[in-house]
Amino acid sequence: MSARLLLLALDSADAELLERWMEEGALPVLAGLRREGLWCRLATTAEVMHVSAWPSLYTGTHPGRHGLYHAFQWRAGEQRVHRTDPRWRAVEPFWATLDRAGRRVIVMDAFMDAPVPGFRGLQIIDYGSWTWFWGPASRPEGLFGEIRRRFGRYPAPEHLDQVTIPDPRWFRDRLVRAARHKGEVVRWLLAEHPWEMAFVMFGETHGGGHYLWHAGDPDYPLRPKRRYGPGFHPLRDVYRAVDEAIGRLLEAAGEETDVLVVSGDGMGPNYSGSHLLPPLLEELGLLRTETGGEGGGSRNLASRLRALVPLSVRQSLSRCLPRAVRQKLAMTWLNLGIDWSHTRVFCIPNSNEGYFRLNLEGREPLGAVAEAEAAGLVEELARELRGLVNPDTGRRCAHGVHVVDQIFPGPQRPHLPDLVLAFDPAARTLDRIAGPRAGAIAGPKPFEVPAHYTGNHRPLAFLLARGPRVRGEAPVGAHILDLAPTVLALFGLAPDGLDGRPLPCFRYPG
Repeated sequence: MSARLLLLALDSADAELLERWMEEGALPVLAGLRREGLWCRLATTAEVMHVSAWPSLYTGTHPGRHGLYHAFQWRAGEQRVHRTDPRWRAVEPFWATLDRAGRRVIVMDAFMDAPVPGFRGLQIIDYGSWTWFWGPASRPEGLFGEIRRRFGRYPAPEHLDQVTIPDPRWFRDRLVRAARHKGEVVRWLLAEHPWEMAFVMFGETHGGGHYLWHAGDPDYPLRPKRRYGPGFHPLRDVYRAVDEAIGRLLEAAGEETDVLVVSGDGMGPNYSGSHLLPPLLEELGLLRTETGGEGGGSRNLASRLRALVPLSVRQSLSRCLPRAVRQKLAMTWLNLGIDWSHTRVFCIPNSNEGYFRLNLEGREPLGAVAEAEAAGLVEELARELRGLVNPDTGRRCAHGVHVVDQIFPGPQRPHLPDLVLAFDPAARTLDRIAGPRAGAIAGPKPFEVPAHYTGNHRPLAFLLARGPRVRGEAPVGAHILDLAPTVLALFGLAPDGLDGRPLPCFRYPG
């Protein structure tokens, strides 16, 4: 058997938090790996579009080539937003390349994954993923059922089932139990099935980052009023449980296995003003809602009717509906109420960045912007976005305003936004923004944190590596795009056409 590789993906685990908690002794297993191997932060496509990180890492290509960037995406030629289908991924993940080359591969709970046609290894999808994009499945088909019979259901809620900020103790306990549960399932897989490369994702750090941030951040506005002890930090407890599970997996894998621990994105406080951006476009005269009689557009009318039902009631009703019904209702709501004949720019729904797309003639069926006007309109809007400030702090809202044509060209570019606003958490944007032309924009009262979670994505990715083939210093300037070519090169494969390059800190065959 050739040398083995265990790649552990910590979904939205934050490099800054890991560094702090490793130094404090809260994560002894990861700290040990760091002492014996190497650690570095990684540049990431999440600096522009956070959900693009994992598909970019899997494929070694940027979003303009693989085509995946968010939970909700636009498809050129269809004039509507969709729940993302992972089969839209236009470049195969590295595990498909390894499998086709005859390597024995295990893939467990990869984010935004779908069954690989003809896959001969083990592929488990959405057993313990934080967000389902496909649904529970496996290759071979009977494997998922066998895991359920042996270990039961994964004990933490999936994102669609978590529709409000939960009690921190309850949610922490579910995630801690889930991390241990995931570890036991993977230990069994590694012991019972031959493998050369295993990719395992722990999703607990993603859910914990979203819904437990406020409980450990005394400066966050929605910190619980209930008094907890001075050592209460539920998100750290979740990371510690993942650390313990990793320790058990290292025992199962053995000393001769190379181990990579990686994240393509991090998580910090939720200071996103994405919910204020459609009103901004309306104020600029770039977006118009449909007329629905006196009082404004149909979406505005629906919003008022929806607001009459208390949030707690809406959330309770949502939990009672079948998953497919909830998704259908969500997509109906997201596609409601735009007057396309008078709309020049619109937002693709997002709870982190601002995704702006021109209603472009020839690309959108109801396009209202001529090709000759497009570049000027993008620059005009970019100037407004760069000038946005939070009136409460005086800080500029944008950490970056990105013109997508300039950074992510490629065959999938027609499906991407045209302009992306990445919010600066230091601006602490919550419910108000002000623009040079648009003036003040305020959100509804009482304020509900967007997406009902208090932690949100930030681009703090990392790589931790230890093993017989790890050598030299931590690489400088490494990017998540380098991970796929590195994994393939460790198995003697060198496919052409990837955007990343094998990292120099490994000993490769030959």
